[in-house]
Amino acid sequence: MPMVFSGSRVFCDDLDILRESKEMNSLLLANHGSRVDWMVGMLCGFLMGQIGDQRYRRIRVGFVCEAIIQYMPIIGWYRRCVCDDVFVSRSFGKDQVKIESNIHQFQETGTERMLFLSPEGVVVDHGTHDKEYIQACREFCRSQGYAPFEYVLTPRYKGSNCLVKHVEKVGGPVISICVAYVRNGRLLNCKLSSPERVIADLYLLNQGFMGGSPVDIYISLARLPIKSTNDDVKKVLMNDYRRKDWVLKTWDKQLKHGLMEQTWTKQYKEVISDRQELLVYHALHAIIIIATMFCLGIARFFFKFAGNLFLVIMCGHIMGKRMISASMESVPFETCTKSLFIFSSKLLDMVRQMKTRNAKKKEF
Repeated sequence: MPMVFSGSRVFCDDLDILRESKEMNSLLLANHGSRVDWMVGMLCGFLMGQIGDQRYRRIRVGFVCEAIIQYMPIIGWYRRCVCDDVFVSRSFGKDQVKIESNIHQFQETGTERMLFLSPEGVVVDHGTHDKEYIQACREFCRSQGYAPFEYVLTPRYKGSNCLVKHVEKVGGPVISICVAYVRNGRLLNCKLSSPERVIADLYLLNQGFMGGSPVDIYISLARLPIKSTNDDVKKVLMNDYRRKDWVLKTWDKQLKHGLMEQTWTKQYKEVISDRQELLVYHALHAIIIIATMFCLGIARFFFKFAGNLFLVIMCGHIMGKRMISASMESVPFETCTKSLFIFSSKLLDMVRQMKTRNAKKKEF
């Protein structure tokens, strides 16, 4: 819904690849430039109509996400119970069985989907831990013979071979996606070290609906030669991320020099969405829910619950943002939940440090 009301537009540099990804099972490996990447994926999967000279169809969309998302109220529960996404803990030893089981279930039922994964695994902000992780990624690049990436983190390659099985059975494509978020003529996901870097999330996206400037989304696509038996998946992904780093660097340069309407942007075509149809879908969902509440005689309770839920989300986000000085809202309650985890982790570290100091004093 935010993608519909915010006024955001989606552009793509290769509509043929986008159409191909919607014809059968496909695996899409994207950079993690925002907290609304999943909404871009949902929109691309939902759209149907004409791409270039050919028709394209609607297809189910799934995601490989961090395990904590499944516990988030409403959307997290929906993604877990209805969409059956793949939830991972970033430990391939623990996650391999979950991934293979999920892929097998979909293949057994013949259900096709676009499966999205961000190999970077995390979105970095401007905190101390984030800066340390960026530096670790730069050092890893040097150790592998690459110039340090400036706009993307290094990909986590373990488990990628396993995910390729999602497409191999039907000969589906593995596609690289580089997403650039542009607002008011500037690149939001600019250099990782830049203080001007902005991580787009639900609240930033919704500013377009509230009278602010919308975020335009530019997608660069390329096919990837990855197979489940490929022993050199690390090299393939590192080369791909070098390409993504170059794409974002070019975007940054073009925008800073005021070349927005020059040759670079002309290669991108708008992915036309039928906003009226999307609005009708949302309206029908709302009507069905409200009608059901009236039929059950709990409409008054429902509206009271919805109002209180909105207040809880608002207060939780404000509290969480004050605790960590950042908004992390890819789904409602995420900023609040993650801020509590971060605060608890810091508190435990402080307690451990105090115990260590006290133990050392006792030794003396």
